[in-house]
Amino acid sequence: LIMVNHRILSREMFYQVALMKFNGMPMAKLGGGGVDVLAVIGQMLQFEEDLNSSTSASKNNPSSSAKKANKTNADLARQATACLAEKAPMLEEYFSIKLEKVKVYSDRQKQKEVTSLRITGLPILLEGHSPQPHGLPLFLLRLATEVDWTDEQSCFKGVCTELASFYSDLPFDPSYDPEDAGSSNPDYIDGEAKNYIKHTLFPAISFYLVPPKNFANDGAVIKLANLTSLYRVFERC
Repeated sequence: LIMVNHRILSREMFYQVALMKFNGMPMAKLGGGGVDVLAVIGQMLQFEEDLNSSTSASKNNPSSSAKKANKTNADLARQATACLAEKAPMLEEYFSIKLEKVKVYSDRQKQKEVTSLRITGLPILLEGHSPQPHGLPLFLLRLATEVDWTDEQSCFKGVCTELASFYSDLPFDPSYDPEDAGSSNPDYIDGEAKNYIKHTLFPAISFYLVPPKNFANDGAVIKLANLTSLYRVFERC
């Protein structure tokens, strides 16, 4: 009988799958013309700043609509976007992460045309599974800032690591509140996440994952009981 940390196992599984499918991942196209990379990174940075600020309105209302990024966050978003635009051909060829420059209008009167970098495709690492949309801005930011682009092997490992973190996020119902159940021991995983873990994640882990040796010591897998020994105890009773 064992207890497992499904998030750690999931992240390691997706990392191994990304390595296994390197340079051969099928791609899923994003609808609606894709997602504006600069906009979502800038809004995420601004949201995090507002959330951590004791004087921000977002502190008390985290679900408020996205605000325009201030100069510092806008500059950081532009740097991250420029990095991703530069690495776009490699990301598409080896990881099926498609980033495209498209012409868009920056004003409602459609008089000023600008170039926008959009993510229009993501790899399919596991059939029937899609990464969670709320994790896309952080994935794009970390892809630009946490990957070592100066060394080929480190770069490939870094991209696989970020893909694994992005794809291992659990689905969730935004309207679900575990405190509403009124239980003294509330369940913080909603029904959608439970179904995903039971019917998609665990079967995939059992099929794809090759557990590293360190899982035996780092808390990812904990042995609770030896069933053979338990049977012997019951036999004596």
